[in-house]
Amino acid sequence: MSATKQRIEYFLGANSAEGFVSLYDQWVDQRTIQAFYTIKGGAGCGKSTLMNRVAARMEREGYEVEYIRCSGDPDSLDGIRIPEKGAAMVDGTAPHIMDPAYTGATGHYIDLGAGYDRKALFAIREEIVAAVQAYRSCYPQAYRCIRSAKESWDRGRKPLRTQETLAKTAKRAEAILKRELKGTREGRGTGHRRFLHAVTCQGKVLLEGTVQTLCREGYTIRDDCGLAGDLLTFLEQGFLDRGYDVIACPSGVDPGRPAHLLIPDRSLAFVTGKVAGTDFRAIRTESLVEKSALVEGKSFLRLSNRVAEELLKEGVEHLARAKENHDILEGLYNPHVDFSLAEEMAERITREILALPDTVS
Repeated sequence: MSATKQRIEYFLGANSAEGFVSLYDQWVDQRTIQAFYTIKGGAGCGKSTLMNRVAARMEREGYEVEYIRCSGDPDSLDGIRIPEKGAAMVDGTAPHIMDPAYTGATGHYIDLGAGYDRKALFAIREEIVAAVQAYRSCYPQAYRCIRSAKESWDRGRKPLRTQETLAKTAKRAEAILKRELKGTREGRGTGHRRFLHAVTCQGKVLLEGTVQTLCREGYTIRDDCGLAGDLLTFLEQGFLDRGYDVIACPSGVDPGRPAHLLIPDRSLAFVTGKVAGTDFRAIRTESLVEKSALVEGKSFLRLSNRVAEELLKEGVEHLARAKENHDILEGLYNPHVDFSLAEEMAERITREILALPDTVS
């Protein structure tokens, strides 16, 4: 059991230029997990509340809990994992549909839809249909704005990515590796992928608490010139080659490029953006750009960045409308849900997880 309680949070889904991108299939290995619970049920049936109840009880018992936040609504949960018990729970509904791989053995369904008063909901079905359609219609508009924002960023940054710039970026990465690592471990490290930030109805949300919990030291990257992904790619490979496990955190806008790296074994972070309460070293990607390319492209870069930020702001507004419509939908459902079912399930599941043997000493 953990000596101290930690608060570790990630996103596993992103509202990106590619649409909704999911990392849920990479989250847990269902071949080795002891208990994997998939919650089914629509809006307002208590999925997030159930997971919060189980997580709170496990923390009171002294166990570390990993929280998965919803990129549609960061105040809501999409999943929890208790590593020392080899147990996890997930909202298995769209858009991140998940099912147990080994049903009945290690995988279990939780049907909170059984708590609906179906007769009462049938009576307001037209209102429910309208709310669902209004909610869903916001996302394609949001994705178009996010995609256009990425395209604007790419246009402004492309002229800066010369061969000289990339060579200088690789050299900086090697210098950082030499500073931070005094030796090489046997074998190659293992890479994991999690989103540390996401574009949400609340704007761009960075889960700073996870960095503060896992890493005492680190670097913050001011990425005006769009080279953070290149620098972090060089660093990721360097740490893996030297035997260190890496949590690579893709960009929420452009999931094909890393935006942050966490190396928990070294208590070391590389974060694009600011992390409150830390005294991390600073890296400005402008210092990596070949000088003539920077002089020639700086004004266009600034314009492209401003356009991108405005487009992203518009995308967030569409996500906020989606949240408003989802709140309306939940308001329709809530009076017709038996929440005692979620309370009973939380108590039963907690007992089941606590009865499992610890998997980490």
